[in-house]
Amino acid sequence: MTVEQLINNTIFPLRKTDTAGEALEWMEDYHISHLPLTDEEEYLGLIADSDLMNVENPGTQLSELGGNLPKPFITEGEHYYNAMQILIEQKLPVLPVLDQKYRYLGLITREDILNQMATSLSVQNPGGIIVLELHQNDYSLSEIARIIESNDTKILSVNIKSAPDSTKLEITLKLNRINIEAIIHAFERYNYDIRSYFGETRKDDDLLRERYDSLLTWLNI
Repeated sequence: MTVEQLINNTIFPLRKTDTAGEALEWMEDYHISHLPLTDEEEYLGLIADSDLMNVENPGTQLSELGGNLPKPFITEGEHYYNAMQILIEQKLPVLPVLDQKYRYLGLITREDILNQMATSLSVQNPGGIIVLELHQNDYSLSEIARIIESNDTKILSVNIKSAPDSTKLEITLKLNRINIEAIIHAFERYNYDIRSYFGETRKDDDLLRERYDSLLTWLNI
């Protein structure tokens, strides 16, 4: 998904004729610490609430604050992963979106991107999670998928993480089945290193039964 599809239409930019006091009020209403400053379609920069708090007169127009505002942005056709990277690196809650002629289109928020990422990773869908660790040269998504699909299960999402100064990968698999015992056994047969898993297995059922029996014993004392 590209960033123009995630533009938040409920948050409006500041104008040069707005005052510092008005800008702070709008930031409070929007529950964000930054808003873009625009002049018609021209993007002038990103204003932080900390900048406005230093203004002695709340009636000061934003046009008087100077032209040295930071100008982080992303263009409309880029993937939202790139937007997330900018937000994280620059520690921003919002990111202005410009068109190919660098005209202001709107902004996207960190919350909107997180919600989209949760959808992409199937966070809201029920299912088990398996975390594998393997060397980069041994990684084959087609082989992993074959093992999983041979147990009548589908992969909903895959996340790959590489550790610095390491040749190993951490593969997080979200599956469409909660009971993943058969899949765990299959990975063990193929000598995969299972770092952790989150789902249901017979071992989990036995543990819950033991805890339940212990609770009943305690209640009868």
